[in-house]
Amino acid sequence: MSAPTPPAPHGAGSRTERWATLTPEALEDEIETNRRGERWVLVASGVGAATTALAVVLQAVTR
Repeated sequence: MSAPTPPAPHGAGSRTERWATLTPEALEDEIETNRRGERWVLVASGVGAATTALAVVLQAVTR
């Protein structure tokens, strides 16, 4: 079970409640939040791939 989303500042309700209003501002905020998450996944995947490649190269060199 996940923790509840904290309320937004100035009594705007939770992020989920704000998104559910389908106002352009709320949807733009949700899109930007998703983009940040996608960028994080992209960076983490690149770091993981580079680390794996380095490990494979080091393993091949040390044999």
